[in-house]
Amino acid sequence: MMRPHGSRYPTLQELPSQEPTVILRRIFKVFPHHALMFVRTAIASAMFAIVSSASAAEAIELNPGTTTYDHHPSLCATEGGTTWIAWHSYNAGSDGVTVRRLDSSGQVGQLHSIGGDADAHGPPTIVACSEDRAWVVWSMKRGQRWEIVLRHWKSGEWSLRVPVSVSKRDAIDPAAIRFGDRLLLASCERIEGCFTVRGYGVYDGSWLPFSISNGIDNAYRPLLIQHHDEVWAFWDQYHNPNYSVCGRRLLPTLGNIEQVTPPSKYCLTPTALSHPTGLHIAWLQKKDVIGGPGVVSQWHTLHAAVRRDNRWQSIRDANGRTTAAELTQGLMAQITPTPIATGGYLGSRLRPMLHASGDQVWLLWERKSDHLGSTPNVAGDLVGRPINNGTWQSPLVLHRGYVDYHVVPTESSEQDSITVVASKLPRLAKRTYEQFDVKLAEAQPFEQDTWAGWNPVTLPIDSELTPRREVTIDGKTYKLFWADLHCHNNLSADAEGESDELNHYARDRAGLDVVVFTNNDFYNVPLTQYEYEIGNLFAKAHSVDGEFISLPGFEWTSRIPGVATAALNDPGNWLPPYRNRSYANHRSVIYPPTGGPLVHFTEVENDIAKLNKAVAAAGGVTLSQHPTFKLSGHAVEVGLELTSGWSNYIAQNPKLFHESLDQGVRTNGVRLGFVANGDSHRRAPGLSGALTGIYAETLTPAAIFDALRQRRCFATSGSQIFIDARADESFMGEEVSAKNRQITLNLHAIGTRDITSAVLVRDGEEIYKIALEGRREVRVEYIDENMAPGTHWYYWRVSQDKTAPALPGNLMAAHGHLAWSSPHWIVAE
Repeated sequence: MMRPHGSRYPTLQELPSQEPTVILRRIFKVFPHHALMFVRTAIASAMFAIVSSASAAEAIELNPGTTTYDHHPSLCATEGGTTWIAWHSYNAGSDGVTVRRLDSSGQVGQLHSIGGDADAHGPPTIVACSEDRAWVVWSMKRGQRWEIVLRHWKSGEWSLRVPVSVSKRDAIDPAAIRFGDRLLLASCERIEGCFTVRGYGVYDGSWLPFSISNGIDNAYRPLLIQHHDEVWAFWDQYHNPNYSVCGRRLLPTLGNIEQVTPPSKYCLTPTALSHPTGLHIAWLQKKDVIGGPGVVSQWHTLHAAVRRDNRWQSIRDANGRTTAAELTQGLMAQITPTPIATGGYLGSRLRPMLHASGDQVWLLWERKSDHLGSTPNVAGDLVGRPINNGTWQSPLVLHRGYVDYHVVPTESSEQDSITVVASKLPRLAKRTYEQFDVKLAEAQPFEQDTWAGWNPVTLPIDSELTPRREVTIDGKTYKLFWADLHCHNNLSADAEGESDELNHYARDRAGLDVVVFTNNDFYNVPLTQYEYEIGNLFAKAHSVDGEFISLPGFEWTSRIPGVATAALNDPGNWLPPYRNRSYANHRSVIYPPTGGPLVHFTEVENDIAKLNKAVAAAGGVTLSQHPTFKLSGHAVEVGLELTSGWSNYIAQNPKLFHESLDQGVRTNGVRLGFVANGDSHRRAPGLSGALTGIYAETLTPAAIFDALRQRRCFATSGSQIFIDARADESFMGEEVSAKNRQITLNLHAIGTRDITSAVLVRDGEEIYKIALEGRREVRVEYIDENMAPGTHWYYWRVSQDKTAPALPGNLMAAHGHLAWSSPHWIVAE
């Protein structure tokens, strides 16, 4: 391979990871102490330059007239005042990496598209050392692997794309820091089943890898920072049941791994800042809580620490409290005295930021301005809380009206403003970013209501877990597995929660056996190829046959017109304010581990036939969603979602669900099973008030798909209620011939609380109801005689004690009181 033009970087050599001390000693010989001091000085002056240049100008639009969906900006600056900007771009099924310069006068330079061919490109990190020299590092997927790649701008030209990581391992989330004219990199790599933070440095013409994290606990989201003559790496890592933030000095000598955050706390997503008063680090901390009639959520707070006297000291307020911010408004529901839900937000509500202004260090975060604001139309607040003499001061609202705020990093500055980059509210699937100054003197008082009624809870809740139950069907034994097949994380534009984190949550806190994260293909903005593929990587990484299954998929978020003359592909159907009386026709798309294509409804003229064809070719299935839908009748449609964390859909619109079963009878078409899934946008997969019970011979993807296709499944409103429904010994979901037009229907149910009633529904009519008191386990039999000729469908609805009330928004009680068997189809001869 030719060495890239204008680059001192090596060709790829797959070298074994060596001892960190050995590698860093080699690198350190190339970058002695005075080089570190040079870089520190250069970075400080460069950051000062960008603040100075930006403060003299009005808001500068960074991507005017963009034809792509732009997101995840990365910024850096040079001594001469030039700002380099890189971001992730997406258009029509393809990712890109885009770079441009902003000179010291505010003149926006030309766009450079540098991604090149790949199946997906991740968000870039840009590092610059001059007006005409910069490096961009990102992750990309080619074939079945993710790798870290780099391009170098020098003398007006981009180098060829240089691979950095070892090609046989998945590598994502790169971080970078420069020494003189070279780089030290870190990334998150999957090695022998464990996500590990590794570093890369150049020695003798080769990228040399070295381990940073312990290689035992899964480690994510690395960052690198220089503090005086030291270089540190930080990351978060998971050791059941908690995440913790860890750090390690890399240079000038390798230090031990240190846990920065308090023990037994759930802490992740660190950010760091070098300041004359010490090396500062901030993080997000979470606590599981329960409120109202059993709604499970998470309480989010921000915290920070500073390194002094060779140890980490928590920043506290005047009363000794370490909590800097309670992230409640616009993120979690108010539960008392009246439940008040909140919706989505197109910024980032869980990302701490640090900024230096003179002697002060500021912790900054973003919140939704209006707790009740609708997702497409609600902007955000940039909130800050300064630290003086190691103590938290009063928080202030620094800016309003944008979303996705990013602070231009500085080491220290005497300026009275903060330079930020933020997005206007997305419109027509585009984000416009602007760079502008926030004047600290114009800050407003910070106000926030008290969120009462939430109490700590330890998950999983042991009293809600049940032993593994089994049934025997035609001589075969099938085990009962619990699934949530319609979940969201922060790869959905309006939801929160890291992909790795919520897989761990589903397995270890909710006690699920199967989970699927079905992020929206398009909801105000598109799901990019990177977001889809990275979600699938984490699904694959967390799946272990026989232990836990996480499957790839997405949500087809189509809206179709209710006006007969309206065009199906009219964007007015799916862009606010939703014309043509359009209504949701969503599907949960679930693929086997081999995956399948991301089919945006916006890119295939809103034609569900094209979705069905792609899903069938990949061996996948789809499930309906919500209380509105229009079935296509295709064989990939295998289930109806009866209830979710939003509402009891079949109670809300029983006619639609019953007509859907009738449609299959009339056309001799597809038979559909019953499922229930949380549709959680509030970070609680498996604990959002809806579960699907699945009977499978083994906990493998193939067995789960077989069960869904054969309708060996049932729905509950979140409790692990056991349901075994038979018709003349045939299991639920099956078609049965009733000779003499008579059928015996049996129900065996075991509740997590006392069962109160069982109702048998035939062709939409409740034909039998029995009240049951004081028993968790019940057996009920009903004989239907003198049936009318033809095909009939039957299902059972079971209720247990402690009726869960309907609450607004995505707020169903985690462990509800209802269960529904999948239908039987009985042919009366």
